[in-house]
Amino acid sequence: MRIGIFGGTYNPVHLGHIWTARHVREELSLDKLFMVVAADPPHKPDPARLAASIRFRMLEGALENEDGIFASDVELKREGKSYTVDTVDLFRRQMRGAEIFLIVGADMLGNFPSWRDPAGILKTAKLVAVGRPGNESELKTLAQNIMSRFGGEVIVSSYSGPDISSTEVRRRMFEAEPVDTLVARKTEHFLYENALYMPEEIVSIRAKLGEVIRRKRLKHTMMTCLEAVKLAKRYGADTKKARLAALLHDCIKLPNKELLEYCAGNCIDISDEERQNPYLIHSRLGAVLAMEKYGVTDPEVLSAISCHTIGRVGMSLMDRIIYVADKIEPTRDFEGVDEIREIAYRDLNRAMLLVMRHSADYTLKSGRAVNPATESVIGYLNTLTDIDPEGNNG
Repeated sequence: MRIGIFGGTYNPVHLGHIWTARHVREELSLDKLFMVVAADPPHKPDPARLAASIRFRMLEGALENEDGIFASDVELKREGKSYTVDTVDLFRRQMRGAEIFLIVGADMLGNFPSWRDPAGILKTAKLVAVGRPGNESELKTLAQNIMSRFGGEVIVSSYSGPDISSTEVRRRMFEAEPVDTLVARKTEHFLYENALYMPEEIVSIRAKLGEVIRRKRLKHTMMTCLEAVKLAKRYGADTKKARLAALLHDCIKLPNKELLEYCAGNCIDISDEERQNPYLIHSRLGAVLAMEKYGVTDPEVLSAISCHTIGRVGMSLMDRIIYVADKIEPTRDFEGVDEIREIAYRDLNRAMLLVMRHSADYTLKSGRAVNPATESVIGYLNTLTDIDPEGNNG
């Protein structure tokens, strides 16, 4: 067999890693390629690095549908530093007779002479170097120098990886910028669901929310953050404000009975309509809690939280972004949601109108009356879009 070993911290795994694995596997006709998560790499000390078990889970998810490429946790099961020579030797012993190829990036090839027992590695495996566009000649020089010094064989791949880095993924997550073009979809969802690489304020709020709302609701909340950031970026709104508003939009999403009890216990006045339809309360009350419990003072964020359920005429761009993100985030699966998702990134008003119509239809089928404010917004949006009142394209 021909076996590939592609080690890395994968902090986090990104599309550049996956594309490299695919191309090298095809180029070298590898039967299997193992992406090995480094537990404690001696050449990359970083106390802030995510736990290896979390990085491994992300890698497993990203490779779920990949053919012949597998996540490996062999280094996680060993104690102490993760030395490549030990990993290569383990594969040699477990897969006797296999031809082993060790895949490294350009930066790792440059550091290779400082690794533990480079000659021992080259006695067991062939080194495969993958560079970035423009450094092919440099790689060939490095490869020749390594072979001259340590023996063995160093292959320079014909594939040049894309200009994607884990550092950039982490930066974007921290700064509330979309990462969907840098990581696999399952990785993107995992990052948001667990608030990874986000500022401490966001991590702290998520932890507090986890104490008061159900797990399914918390997942919906984080997926709404994901969608809100992407929509805000698309329409030029403040992505950090969008993330915060999305994070707190359901901060008091409780069962109807508990909402009524909360209002009674805290002397909060509610209208007759809210008493009959308690689900209407949580958005208005959510804005109050966002300010009093979580210290949010930005009026743009508070407004988006307060009107994300029934809307209102004259909603701001941020209001509309949170309203739509809440309804089309990745876990939503109602009929027609995929079409609305596509429309949302072309025409936010049209997407909002379609979402409101769907919500109104659901309300009527549930035996409840549509809120007058929602009816007013639907009428207002009809004047801004090319969809007629019956829902047909104009």
